[in-house]
Amino acid sequence: MASPNKDLSRRGFIRRAGAAGAVAAGAFTSANAATAAQGTQRKARAKGVDYDVIVLGGGFAGVTAARDSMKNGYKTLLLEARDRLGGRTWTKQFAGHHVEMGGTWIHWTQPFVWSEVQRYKLEVEETPDGTIDPGAELRVLVEGRCEVLTRTEQLMPVLGAINKYFADVGQYWERPYDAAFQWNDLLKADKLSAAQVIEKMQLTPVQRVAVEAYAAGLSHAPMEHVSYLENNRWWALPGSSMTALHDSCGRYRFKHGTVNLINSMVEDGKPEIRLSSPVKSVEDKGDHVIVTTANGERVTASAVIVGLPMNVVQNVQFSPALDPLVAEAGREKHAGTGIKLLIRVKGQLAKTRVSTVAAETHPLPFIATYSQAADHTILVMFGPNPKLIDYTDKAAVQKALRDYFPDAEVEAVDHHPWTDDPYARGTWCNYKPGWFVKYYDHFQKDRGNVFFGQGDHGEGWRGFIDGAIGAGGAAAQRVKTKLG
Repeated sequence: MASPNKDLSRRGFIRRAGAAGAVAAGAFTSANAATAAQGTQRKARAKGVDYDVIVLGGGFAGVTAARDSMKNGYKTLLLEARDRLGGRTWTKQFAGHHVEMGGTWIHWTQPFVWSEVQRYKLEVEETPDGTIDPGAELRVLVEGRCEVLTRTEQLMPVLGAINKYFADVGQYWERPYDAAFQWNDLLKADKLSAAQVIEKMQLTPVQRVAVEAYAAGLSHAPMEHVSYLENNRWWALPGSSMTALHDSCGRYRFKHGTVNLINSMVEDGKPEIRLSSPVKSVEDKGDHVIVTTANGERVTASAVIVGLPMNVVQNVQFSPALDPLVAEAGREKHAGTGIKLLIRVKGQLAKTRVSTVAAETHPLPFIATYSQAADHTILVMFGPNPKLIDYTDKAAVQKALRDYFPDAEVEAVDHHPWTDDPYARGTWCNYKPGWFVKYYDHFQKDRGNVFFGQGDHGEGWRGFIDGAIGAGGAAAQRVKTKLG
């Protein structure tokens, strides 16, 4: 991590960070944050409180809520447990490339994040980048052999099987931003897992592997833990086609990293930010809220916005207590428990974009080309189980990768263990079977002066960068309505 610079103004820091291709907001240290906030001399509107609004969590939900609260005229403090902003997004360097260890892809079908792209005139680029022909190749590991599918007549049965898996999407998600519109139909299918639906389909071995890998890849979890409704929601959001879903969830990314948007939002709103400040408790006293950090610091506000991941929010002591079912869901944890692995391989594996699929029990069940240069290829792998092998071991990863590419030489690997991360305890959020009936009505419900704007909940692209921005912005608007 870079050492503090003598010029610690927020504008100076962000300019340097952008010029250097900063490693997420990880280069934004606690010392930087404390000093950067000195330029904000706004006073709280209400008497007897330190701030109008305190925001918990510095992911996209929290940063959006803090920016918007400042623009709404409120003195705002953002508390983040990590030593960086970004939450489950994280831009860093890997093998000579800017890569994303967490949330990555965006698209104009995602309205909240794309409006930010337009607002700040941010550049996007396509995945994969590099000198790659426009064709595509699919490798399927099935019954001990690797089948290479390149021709249309080979690929169509696989695509047909995936389309069949999503054939009933209109029955549940005609309006994917409005679960209530087909609520009764949702309830009928609520207990269905991806595994149960696939089991009933008549598929060839190749088709079955492809559909299983696709379903598990979307939800980043073993298929029995994946809600079939959640897979359908993904399919419906961009327009109910595989091309649209691929473009929305795997094609376009920020040219200068997700950090570019985080830094733009911080520079625009200029909230006070305190990093390395995990929150211990939140006490709503009726006319004000007291927030106590893990180091014992107490700060007060008229309102608090919670932007924490659902799997960790129950670790904060709320008074009045958190909704018991919200706490229970956090302890149970959502389905996103997998691993995202970056692999640098010597040379060019293929002249085209390559995707590979295998059974979810394989250590590398879903791989795609991330980037390519003259002497190497960067692959990105999504798997539902981060414990199948030691993913820090290049030799172990190379052995698994050679099931697809017999001559592959792995030069480097990298990942972040999100499921072990105390401030995440999971990857992107997908609900488990039965969660709509049990929990849906309890999520994202404000209580007194405590407002919930978590990206893991809500309608539309929840669990995505887009959903986090939408949730944080909506919470800030509700605070504005409350405070006036």
